[in-house]
Amino acid sequence: MIVLELGKRALDLIETKDITAVVLCGGEGSRFGPFEKPLAQFTKAGTTAAMVDHVLWTLPENLPRLISANKCQGDYATRGQVVGDEALADARGPLLGVFSAMNVVSSRWILVCPGDMPLLPQGWYQPLLESVADAETSRVLHDGRRLQPLLCLIPTWLAEDLRNYLRDGGMSVQQWHSRVNATEILASVANEDAASGFDNINTQQALERLSDTQR
Repeated sequence: MIVLELGKRALDLIETKDITAVVLCGGEGSRFGPFEKPLAQFTKAGTTAAMVDHVLWTLPENLPRLISANKCQGDYATRGQVVGDEALADARGPLLGVFSAMNVVSSRWILVCPGDMPLLPQGWYQPLLESVADAETSRVLHDGRRLQPLLCLIPTWLAEDLRNYLRDGGMSVQQWHSRVNATEILASVANEDAASGFDNINTQQALERLSDTQR
């Protein structure tokens, strides 16, 4: 995986008109209990809303958005276009949601993020849009502590490669990023507290611990 040190080269900005946002809400969420995890209520900065809403509010207002979901599709449809997972052999996992979304968008790029990261900071995606001119390769965010494989910008021309990877039984998001030689981009975070904005909420305990109402 290539690490690109931004600021040392001439950079172009990928225009939002060429991007569709894809919010992944299709996971089983087995550790969270019998509830649809991204729809669970979360309080951030005094505002209580579904976790997926907090995620959606971090995206550019003019960006088309698509929600990958296999359950509660009526609830998600009030927030944007919904797409379910395609039937593709025994493929499963978040990459199947990414692939299914790639097949319905017309944009050159998809900006991917999970629906269970309500603490994402505003502008989290901005470093992903900064790219070396004409470099139409995937890029994935690193929050300063660890790689965030599901915070990424992917060119849609890679759909066929992703199909082949899934058909061959591949499931690892990070492995697929390496396979397509994705560029690793460091997030714009000032300190450890800022990096915690990239935490997933996987359990009810984490939901209660990280919500403003519990602080």
